[in-house]
Amino acid sequence: MQPAMNTYLRKCFIVIGITLVSVACVKSTNQRAMETERLLAASGFEMRLADTPEKLTHIEALTQRQILVHQSKGKLLYVYVDAEHCQCVYAGSAQAYRRYQSLIRENRPSVEDRREADEGTAREFDWGDWRFNQSW
Repeated sequence: MQPAMNTYLRKCFIVIGITLVSVACVKSTNQRAMETERLLAASGFEMRLADTPEKLTHIEALTQRQILVHQSKGKLLYVYVDAEHCQCVYAGSAQAYRRYQSLIRENRPSVEDRREADEGTAREFDWGDWRFNQSW
């Protein structure tokens, strides 16, 4: 009876350990998303909520939590999509993106944490209903 109890306890500890690691990873990912979104807002990016089921469906299909480059009317629009955490889109001009890069260098000095725009990924998406500042 004793060996069976030890095996059971060992399995319980393994399950608890895996659960704790998983929770820590999710928390870390959400904290990173919140920090990125704070930096985007501080850089002048505009935030728009996916306030309809259609908008949420659209942003769920896009690359998540990366800055994408979208060209519209000859101007670049830098877009960050987070369908999971804030269910929103941040969009900014080239100037806002440069400010964001500067803030990253100040707040996250390691090279591996710097984020670069992924050119072309957002070009297929219609941003017409989002009503971002068109003066860019």
